Amino acid sequence: DLQLGPQHIEAFYQFCFARDGGATTEDLTQNGWNAQQILPLANALLSQGRLNLVQIGPGQLMYQAIDQSSTAKFRGLEGEHLLVYQTVDKSGDKGVWSKALKDQTGLQQHTITKVTKELMRRGLIKEVKSVQHRGRKVFMLAEIEPDKSVSGGTWYHDGEFARDWVETLREHCKSFLESHSGKVVSLSDVHAYIQQQPGPSAPTADDVQAIMRTLELDEVIYSVQTGEGHLVYTQRDRGANGAPFDLFAGRMPSWMMPERKEQTANGLVVPCLLCPLKAECHPGGRVCPERCEYIDRWVRHAGPSRRAPGADAKVNDW
Repeated sequence: DLQLGPQHIEAFYQFCFARDGGATTEDLTQNGWNAQQILPLANALLSQGRLNLVQIGPGQLMYQAIDQSSTAKFRGLEGEHLLVYQTVDKSGDKGVWSKALKDQTGLQQHTITKVTKELMRRGLIKEVKSVQHRGRKVFMLAEIEPDKSVSGGTWYHDGEFARDWVETLREHCKSFLESHSGKVVSLSDVHAYIQQQPGPSAPTADDVQAIMRTLELDEVIYSVQTGEGHLVYTQRDRGANGAPFDLFAGRMPSWMMPERKEQTANGLVVPCLLCPLKAECHPGGRVCPERCEYIDRWVRHAGPSRRAPGADAKVNDW
């Protein structure tokens, strides 16, 4: 006499629901269900839209209970709908395109089209444009965030390069450095400022660093690595003709002078900590301490400065 009453169906559901990722046939048999019970109980839950069956190996099934808050979305779906849903689920954040769905499920293309439309209508799956394959869309679960290899990350929107958004971010970064003219700012400073600005997405620190790199290549800013390995930035001043000054050939910016620097615990900060050529500097080399104008200026200006506040010291090119 098979025990298939409502209480047995509910007990079967609760057991599968309590297992992270679902329950295997082995889990079920070890906990009192026999093979004659498992299939009818699973079918009862499948008909109620409360269970997914996932094949995890040859002849091996995983019984996954569906959260009751989502049950209404699955109610009335047929086996082909559940098969497509499970295949999309397995594709994770990379998604799966319609041809791969056809190959993996064995369903005809017109059936795939009909089923995916119904699953999207119910809010179970979504379609995402792939930046890797122009014109191709992939399916993934509605709640999944697409991998950057699919979506393109911050710089893409709906599969298209967000050129206006990139330019807006560049302007925000320039504006922030202009408001800190003559000072250095850290990457975290810029990132915190960008996060306060409205936009279609929230750029990460790496995204902001990429934007700052474009400004550096356009000779709008300088980036310098500190002795602790952190990047700091400053606005690149320009001469009367609009051309940017060369940090090493033209002059010594005021922010590099000793009185503009923050002191360390022992009271001294040498220019080397902010020098972008420190990795190439060695005794006797083209870039060397013996001929370093920065160190020379730093030593000669160690006492009270006679320069006007904010004035820049002229440095000859080596």
